[in-house]
Amino acid sequence: MALAIEKPNIFSKENIVKTIVVFVACTITGVLVNDQYKSVFMFLIGAMVFIALSLAIFKKPYFGLFLVAFFLPFERLGSFEAGSMTIRISQIFALITLLVYGMTSLALKKNNYVKNPLIVFVFLFSGVSILSLIGAQNMVRSLTIFGFNFFVMLVALIIPSLINSKELFKKIVWVILLSSFVVAIYGLFQFVGDMIGIPKEITGLRNIYTSEVFGFPRIQGTSSEPLYFANFLLIPIGICLALILARKKGDVKDNIFVVTDEKNKLTKMQKIISELGGSTILFIILGLVALNLVLTVSRGAYLGFAGMLVLFALFYFKSFFSPKRIIVIVMVALIAIVSTIYLLKFTRKDVNIKNFTEQATEFEEGASIEERYSTYKQAWFIIQRNPLLGVGVGGFGPEVAQGPMSVPKNGWAIVNNEYLEIWAENGIFGLLIFLAMIFFVFFRTIKVWVKSNDFILKTLVVGMTVAFAGILIQYMTFSSLYIIHIWFLIGLIIAGQSLALKKNNI
Repeated sequence: MALAIEKPNIFSKENIVKTIVVFVACTITGVLVNDQYKSVFMFLIGAMVFIALSLAIFKKPYFGLFLVAFFLPFERLGSFEAGSMTIRISQIFALITLLVYGMTSLALKKNNYVKNPLIVFVFLFSGVSILSLIGAQNMVRSLTIFGFNFFVMLVALIIPSLINSKELFKKIVWVILLSSFVVAIYGLFQFVGDMIGIPKEITGLRNIYTSEVFGFPRIQGTSSEPLYFANFLLIPIGICLALILARKKGDVKDNIFVVTDEKNKLTKMQKIISELGGSTILFIILGLVALNLVLTVSRGAYLGFAGMLVLFALFYFKSFFSPKRIIVIVMVALIAIVSTIYLLKFTRKDVNIKNFTEQATEFEEGASIEERYSTYKQAWFIIQRNPLLGVGVGGFGPEVAQGPMSVPKNGWAIVNNEYLEIWAENGIFGLLIFLAMIFFVFFRTIKVWVKSNDFILKTLVVGMTVAFAGILIQYMTFSSLYIIHIWFLIGLIIAGQSLALKKNNI
């Protein structure tokens, strides 16, 4: 008796969705390769990689977020130009993940949505942003910036739905720490490489940050600016410090580096890590990242880090001021400072130590300080004229430019203070909604701190929230709302809070 073999339905919803995902991946690859290499061979290699990764994301959408998490700091290295825009690899994987999540939810009716309180603030802010377009002089730029803002906010919205278990949450934090370790090593290579004469085409440093300007290089890592690199580094610093300060002896599953499998068992490697303890790994990552933060010479990030220490002292008052913790913190600080001094002496110019100190501690004079004061005044003038609705999303640059439709030689101007920029561009209602969102995130973390009994989730949520506070402090010295690592962090905080507030965590 012959067996009846059912023919596969190539027109099933799942196959159609897969086809669309692969088509998008190939299109992105084509744009990238055509712009960079104009090579059929490179196109085929790139297409195969993107198709494989896209299908992996289709099978497990959270894998897309793992890729985004790893490539968060790769803002300049790994990016490519498409017309007048810079496309980053983290944005590509975020787009594919959004596409997969949206289509599987709608077309395949796989509803993995987790209630996300952030959605109210995102859509209120987006609504006010649309109203602000009434005053926009350059509608094309305003719509472009609005699109980027909404895109990164959507990424934040889907994170709690895809990172919906404690084990996945621990894994994605591990990925962020791994990425931080990689870019921190690269940052040190950048400093030493520039000092021994390795070409900037290899070190990745821009002309204005090489040793020819200050006598020593200002590292920018894989980012386009030292301040953006320093801003990202606040995230692993917050995570590492929280885990170190809250460290307790007990179940190995409370170790961030130990992730159990589906049967709740540990692998041999994880057992070795649990025996060695994750603290050594945390200290290594923290030391390298802290050294990189110092070498960025980003004063705003220094202020953000100082604010983080104050918050950690409040959350972990007893452990923060215990002799052991003080010794550990002082040792990490001394290692970072001494390493910086020796790296500067490596330049064979003792004057560089003086120049570095002046550059790092000067908050009243200098070209960058004067530029910021100037843009603050311009923003305040705009606010006085348009306090309610502002001059449109992304409208500050066209508003202060000689011609609102012509891109200035050095690019569109920004306020260099996110709060003033939101007020000037989105009006007072946009600023109030943004501040309300910040308040809500902190309020919910305090709720986790008080009510949750899950040690690791509580610790990670606190560490990320403190890092977010550091970012918000640095936001007083620069302004770009659509920075993906910031909104990714917000999404992770919300995801961690939701998991920690569950009655039964897995």
